[in-house]
Amino acid sequence: MNNPAGKTPRKSRLAKKYGDWALVTGASSGIGRAFARQIAAAGMNVVIVARRERALDALRAEIEKHHGVSVRVVVADLTSPESTARILEATRDLDIGLMIPNAGMEITGEFISTDLAAQEDLLRLNILSPLELTHAFARQMARRRRGGILLLASTFAFQGVPYVANYAASKAYILHFGEALSHEMKRHGVDVTVLAPGMTRTEMPAKMPVDFSRIPMKSMAPEAVARFGLKRLGRQPVAVPGMMNRMFAFMNRLMPRSAPVNMFGGMLKKALKGEARLKELPRAEQHPASGGGR
Repeated sequence: MNNPAGKTPRKSRLAKKYGDWALVTGASSGIGRAFARQIAAAGMNVVIVARRERALDALRAEIEKHHGVSVRVVVADLTSPESTARILEATRDLDIGLMIPNAGMEITGEFISTDLAAQEDLLRLNILSPLELTHAFARQMARRRRGGILLLASTFAFQGVPYVANYAASKAYILHFGEALSHEMKRHGVDVTVLAPGMTRTEMPAKMPVDFSRIPMKSMAPEAVARFGLKRLGRQPVAVPGMMNRMFAFMNRLMPRSAPVNMFGGMLKKALKGEARLKELPRAEQHPASGGGR
């Protein structure tokens, strides 16, 4: 650990409650990177997980220099079935008291025009990886009778969203999964909260083929989203940062389900750009052998 100043890390409420080590996936950028920095500033050592080794190494050097805590880098592709075992092996000697499976991906466009293999990778990253990591670390936390798990959903989780159908569905899974676990894990002394951000200024929306100027929603900084999530962990089962996002999430549960689906569908349809714009698919030719004749 590089700590030339010899300073002692400041112990915060987070460190006192959850212990010495946290783990964050998707830590190479965006909300995940913000989580890692804020956890380190709170006096906890952190395991940072992502695919991009160079970005992780840079973050490790920054954190160890400025916060005087230890950082362990785990390079892993979380769409791989072996990734969970790799993370567990790399942290076998650590007492992980806080776990944030933040990594995620999104695919924009009309579902039938998208690549099926990519959609399957989305499910592995957005659902299977958090499921497996939560199952493993929640068991360890329950045995120690303390711990915290912060799951990442989205405001898109509160309804189906056309043109990001699989992404919204994957986040709905995380929302319901986390709400239920928040109740189950209380008796074991483990906090579970689902953080459901709205639009956030990260690489994900920046890469989406969507003109967000045509969508009347304000974006938040990843640092603000991470700070909100860490503050709400253990205090409520679902945390939605941003007043407008909270109002929208609340209203969604009161309106007929078709209303927000149609609203989002209309907004995104107008905002799609480039390759994601809706196109007519070629119609299949009909032949007598395939049922086209009488």
